[in-house]
Amino acid sequence: MDYETIIGLRYLRSKRKEAFISFTTWISVVGIAIGVMAIIVVIAVMTGFQDEIRARILGINPHILVLDVNGEIRNPGEVVAKVKKVDGVVEAFPFTAFQAMAQNGKQFSGVAVKGIDPGDAKYMSKLVKEGSIDVLRRKGSVLMGKELAKHLGLFVGDSFTIMVPFGGFSPMGSMPETVRGRVGGIFETGMYEIDNTLVVMALSDVESAMGVGATGIEVKLTDEYRATDLKWTILKALGRDYFAKTWIEMNRNLFSALKLEKLAMFIILALIILVASFNIISSLIMTVMEKKKDIAILKSIGAKKRSIMKIFMMEGITIGVVGALFGSLTGYFLCWIIKSTKLIRLPEDVYYITTLPAKISIVDVALIALVTTVICVLSTIYPSYKAAKIDPVETLRYE
Repeated sequence: MDYETIIGLRYLRSKRKEAFISFTTWISVVGIAIGVMAIIVVIAVMTGFQDEIRARILGINPHILVLDVNGEIRNPGEVVAKVKKVDGVVEAFPFTAFQAMAQNGKQFSGVAVKGIDPGDAKYMSKLVKEGSIDVLRRKGSVLMGKELAKHLGLFVGDSFTIMVPFGGFSPMGSMPETVRGRVGGIFETGMYEIDNTLVVMALSDVESAMGVGATGIEVKLTDEYRATDLKWTILKALGRDYFAKTWIEMNRNLFSALKLEKLAMFIILALIILVASFNIISSLIMTVMEKKKDIAILKSIGAKKRSIMKIFMMEGITIGVVGALFGSLTGYFLCWIIKSTKLIRLPEDVYYITTLPAKISIVDVALIALVTTVICVLSTIYPSYKAAKIDPVETLRYE
């Protein structure tokens, strides 16, 4: 260890006459640690939100949605066969969807009815909390979201009525169509909006009751992040009569808002570290004023300006590194507590998820610690430069 480092570290030790300087130094360390801890926790929570929402969206929604420009796919079997030939496609199956009204006694609720083949509904098996996915093979049985079932007062085995405003026809024109359904299972996605509106029926039941064919094709991929590239490959294979939407496009506003919020929170909390860096500047300036005689003696025995700067920069860098290290460890520990205990509950009717998530990324922690250290290094330049400019002759003249 060179003498500049030794002297710089010795200046960090507390002495009676330098107690205030030492106190401000510890304030700087604590300020940096709090800033780093806050940024790590917030970034981990925001990353956890993104991943949790992404997982829940992909758990119930397709990676790519293929639709016909005319509104209804007349030959779904041929379309599915072409889509499955595309490299990277795991599954493809037709579905139908329409808006309706569900009634149980005096309770009403608007619902989104989705009709799929029971064999294609296996991806929902992990979401079913009561009953089984196989109930769709029984005529008239449906799967219902947990919140919707709670609102209508329905349990597994209960019957209810589905009313479609323009489902039937008569000589007088369109008229409402009613269908009796039986709750065969209750699912929970963890997303309140879906759990409070979605009813899943067998595609054959929808076609026999409403005469409605397939309205689209759901596509599942091996890698959901290739959805944009594979979308164009699928459309090229199908021709001009079709268009497609990826899960990224269907949820673009949501993820853009989360990304912007994550950036804004990082900038706001980084101001805490910036304030702490000013504490470093003031602490170093006071140390320079206190150590003028020491600096003059060092320069008189041959120490160069670069060596004097290194002494005080080492002091500031040590404060930054210690603060960043302590803040990183504390932030990591808090994130682990949030992730493992799930003590913080969220209102289900406001947020997509029920508990506060946290995903700790070593890359994010390292990047935050690095940025903090850089800010601390930059804050040491001016005081160190002023220390190096001290004239030893003027300082020692009256000593």
